[in-house]
Amino acid sequence: MNCPGVSSVPLRADAEQSLPLAQIATLACGEAVSVLSDNTGNTLLARTTDGKQGYVTYLYLTREPGPFQPKSEATLQPVNGVAQNGVMRWNAGAPGCEHFNSNGHVVESATVNGVTVQVSLQDTGWKLRATIVVSNQSGEMVYVLPKLVTLDELMPRLRSLRQENPAKMAHNEANHQLMHAEYRAQPSASAVAYRSSSAATLSASAYRTSSVQGYLADSKEAPPVKDVALKTVNLAPGQKTTGELWFARDPNAHELSMRLAIGDVVYDFPFSFKQKK
Repeated sequence: MNCPGVSSVPLRADAEQSLPLAQIATLACGEAVSVLSDNTGNTLLARTTDGKQGYVTYLYLTREPGPFQPKSEATLQPVNGVAQNGVMRWNAGAPGCEHFNSNGHVVESATVNGVTVQVSLQDTGWKLRATIVVSNQSGEMVYVLPKLVTLDELMPRLRSLRQENPAKMAHNEANHQLMHAEYRAQPSASAVAYRSSSAATLSASAYRTSSVQGYLADSKEAPPVKDVALKTVNLAPGQKTTGELWFARDPNAHELSMRLAIGDVVYDFPFSFKQKK
């Protein structure tokens, strides 16, 4: 926290800072907070080290290291969310849910019981490509089965999009299009925890919260499909796996839901292609 001319900064419940002001906490100068999302307005959604969550005025934040520096990525401990009836649905700002930018892609991240799943979704113009990472920081083995990953189109029509076979795709002459992203999906408006009259949709944040490490990384070269496809694996504690899956494309799809059954939890990630024309 940066405090020019004031002794402390209020953390408030209302993004618009309308009257009467609902104050959640008082932040001390130099106190470290995690920025959960930036709606490009005058306020940012932030979380304190003791878990309080609210909005703080933009000018009181600095990204320069202060007296209370966050932990390095090697020692980050993700916040755990709670699955409801075995399903962890991603929602912006909810416990265990993060989103950040990685090489121009918006990544949704969800953690339950020490197992973090991170997903980004792109439209290559030929197929929909999902980049997936599963990191097991729990104390038990976690089974990852790509065949159980589903992608459903919710709007404009409700239907399941077929998962493509990487072995068959490897022989397709249009294979070069797989690594090209015409459109990059963002979190769906239905999963945005904050709303205002001036900002009805979520703007991708350039910040990443300090509670989870970003695992996704794009390769500068386009490797063979069979090499980057997500593999069936049994993850031991401390291990992670990464890979890609491809799905049939509907050029009109703009609201989608990706589900991954990891261990005994189903991770549900809502995506939107709002920039499509």
